[in-house]
Amino acid sequence: MVRRLYWRIRIVWLALKWIPKPCLGDEVWHDNRRWTLRQGVCDPIWELCRPAQNNEGLVTVKADRRNFRKIKTPRNLWRSFMSGYRFYMGYWYEIWVMDGWRAKLGPKQMRIKK
Repeated sequence: MVRRLYWRIRIVWLALKWIPKPCLGDEVWHDNRRWTLRQGVCDPIWELCRPAQNNEGLVTVKADRRNFRKIKTPRNLWRSFMSGYRFYMGYWYEIWVMDGWRAKLGPKQMRIKK
């Protein structure tokens, strides 16, 4: 139980680090317009989108991370936090709880003897 509580607190701390970073779905300023981050697979190049003028589909552009800035609204900040929290709780929490001491080590330190 203590291990689970420790990892939940640690995951909250790790998720807080996601807040200043761009995350999918975040709203950003680019060329004096409000855009939504659509895809960031090729970081630092991100795909941005916004509704077209007549609400007929989406306008998309690719932009370098240096050319846009995240809009700091409570909704955006909460979304970034929750993205990190869901990522760690969904993929890493059970691994870390079951084998917590190895989670701190990198791949080189985890020498498994056969």
